[in-house]
Amino acid sequence: MVIFLFIFPKDTDGFKNKKRRLSSDVTVPQCTPRSPSQGQSSTETRPGTSSDSSTGVIKKYDDIVKSPNDKREYRGLQLANRLKVLLISDTTTDKSAAALDVNIGFLSDPDELPGLAHLCEHMLSLAIVKYDKYPNGIEFRRFLSTHGGLYYAFTFMDHTSYYFSLLPQHLAKVLDIFARLLMSPQFTEMATGRELSSINSEHQNNASSDIWRLIQLNKSTADPKHPYHKFGAGNKETLEIIPKEKGINVHKEVLKFHQKWYSSNIMTLIVMGKESLDELEKMVLKLFSAVEDKSVTAPTWPDHPFPPHLRAKRTYYYPVKHLRFLSIDFPIPDMRKHYKSGPRYYLSQLLEHKGPGSLLSVLKARGWSNNLIPSRRIDARGFAFFTVQVDLTEAGVDHIDEIVELVFQYIAMLKKQGPQRRVWEEQRDLLALEFRFRDAPDALIAVEAHAHKLQDVPMQDILSASYLMTEWRPDLIENLLELLTPDNVRVEVGAKCFEKKCTQTEPWYGTKYLQEDIDKETLAKWKAVELNPELHLPLPNEFIPARLELEKSSDPTADAIAPVIIKVLLTDTVCVCQAYTAKVGGNNYQWVHIEQFAVDVGLVYKPGDTNFEQFLKDYDSQLQQRKRSIVFGDYNINLLENNKRLTEYKNQDIGC
Repeated sequence: MVIFLFIFPKDTDGFKNKKRRLSSDVTVPQCTPRSPSQGQSSTETRPGTSSDSSTGVIKKYDDIVKSPNDKREYRGLQLANRLKVLLISDTTTDKSAAALDVNIGFLSDPDELPGLAHLCEHMLSLAIVKYDKYPNGIEFRRFLSTHGGLYYAFTFMDHTSYYFSLLPQHLAKVLDIFARLLMSPQFTEMATGRELSSINSEHQNNASSDIWRLIQLNKSTADPKHPYHKFGAGNKETLEIIPKEKGINVHKEVLKFHQKWYSSNIMTLIVMGKESLDELEKMVLKLFSAVEDKSVTAPTWPDHPFPPHLRAKRTYYYPVKHLRFLSIDFPIPDMRKHYKSGPRYYLSQLLEHKGPGSLLSVLKARGWSNNLIPSRRIDARGFAFFTVQVDLTEAGVDHIDEIVELVFQYIAMLKKQGPQRRVWEEQRDLLALEFRFRDAPDALIAVEAHAHKLQDVPMQDILSASYLMTEWRPDLIENLLELLTPDNVRVEVGAKCFEKKCTQTEPWYGTKYLQEDIDKETLAKWKAVELNPELHLPLPNEFIPARLELEKSSDPTADAIAPVIIKVLLTDTVCVCQAYTAKVGGNNYQWVHIEQFAVDVGLVYKPGDTNFEQFLKDYDSQLQQRKRSIVFGDYNINLLENNKRLTEYKNQDIGC
């Protein structure tokens, strides 16, 4: 399968990844959120890099930064053939898993064979392996399916990923088969024909998907001289009909593609199992040291697919489904190397903020949008996009230029205010909290998440790169802000009402659209925006903890409030649990007893149901005399209308 990471309405993409276990020779980050006197979150590191060329290992990394709560063990390796390996040991896992990433994708397709990298991925996935253990051959995917396994493979713009999981006792055997598959796959002509049909079926399914149509529309309107313009998915026309007309043997070309690019020096491997790190290392060395290092260089594309003459454009899109959206794109350089400072994350979090003074709050007030969709178009080595995506209301479709003007007003405010260290530190601390307390992903997700990242990130940072920001770089934020201008913008808007306007047809999916220049008057208006008093930076977040340790007491019952029986029901007793008074941010916060109302509402549901929650918000002892009510939420009062006892509580002020 070929895949593009373009996020569309209802999908989200964050600045995230994974982690898990503590051992004496592994780096342990404390991930301590800032206190008022702190500048940055501290991370404890220990030297842990070694090498042993006699064993086939160039470098060994036992200093991988991980969460203090992570119970998994990690080790990084670079083999003599320059294959990068991350080992994950988890004795509690119910599945073992592995992922391999090759740093080549469909941007490297030959011009005359769009979709060749995708075909190579399909061929490798279903190839037969023959060797002494299996003289008659064995199919990798069939082995997985008969041993409790799952398998996925995707072709991206600049890399191709394979990942799978299965029952733990079969890990060594499946890695043996997979390693041999990489080195000597059996690409038969019969299999080539079969996989061409499979790719064409994928293409036909994609043709009715708005996500795929929009992705390809963006690519088809790019510079025809840039590889981004290619039809990376491929279909029967590009991989069979046209090649035959030109006398091209596709079977031979896919063999050549594999032979050229599938080299250990541009591969990464992640393996997770119940075995110890030493056992996993021995397994990987034995099986993958023989993968050939062909000393290839993964290509990069520093020129953007949307040069200046393709900017300041507006595209109307006629969707398949009833969608209404606005996408505001700015071409930018590749930002992945700046993961320690997160300039793009800083700006995207501000533009997608939903509180007072935010872009969304103003759009909602005017009835033009219900949501901003976190979104990033696909990046590749050398180029990227900064995107603001708006979920439009029906009224919002008629105010596209005003919405874009609001976006530029917000950007103007950010430029005038300048990069704010306070905002960046809050983002940093929240990410560090997430890194520390995030649940460990299952085996398949864990290996998939790190496989491609290991191509770009040092081994020590592989778990923390999307979480621990340690470098305050206002210059990078300013540089990025300078690119967010009307002259650089590309506006894309989709709605059913544009059917008659969309007179152009995209060649691969038949998408109806219209692309036009944004008129000079509109551009001039966007360039001359004034500051909007409705738009401002988020207020300081007072709820980020300065200390994460639990309060300890020599006598846990000393400050306890005795349980109070509030209702006796036949054989069941309902009571309020023990409550404690704790210091939080200098104020005294105390849970108060909620008696009859909570019981009555709770009894509407069977015992054990948890779909009724009570919220105590902004309760401050200093405001106690002025704040005389508690808001109850997350239940549907309409469900309670027929209960005579409960309706009396509706809109009632419950005293504290």
